[in-house]
Amino acid sequence: LQLVIQPGDGGPMEDWMNLERLAVEGVPMVCLNGALDKVTSGYYSNFLNPELGRCSDRFFTRFEQVFYCKPLGAGRGWLYRVYPEPWQCLRETKRGLELVETYAERPSPAACLERLKRP
Repeated sequence: LQLVIQPGDGGPMEDWMNLERLAVEGVPMVCLNGALDKVTSGYYSNFLNPELGRCSDRFFTRFEQVFYCKPLGAGRGWLYRVYPEPWQCLRETKRGLELVETYAERPSPAACLERLKRP
């Protein structure tokens, strides 16, 4: 098992690219607080960082997110998942969290925000 803690976030982008170099075929890699959304979503421009973009396409797109919890909007809700359960869009209410919808595939944050606008 390879355990990687918080690569790249707050450090050099090379941290993310080094993960691909460190990977061993057949050995699981667990990445905690990896900020992989930044790598796979285009947060870092492929034009300015072409090597990171290629690494993302080859390597990080194969990762399965087993625990995910991302705030949506300014306290409107959450996109949440615990593997192997489905993705969940949760609405923040005065009484707590309310399940709004579940998804087999990961929805975009924008799609969840649109869903939170409806009752």
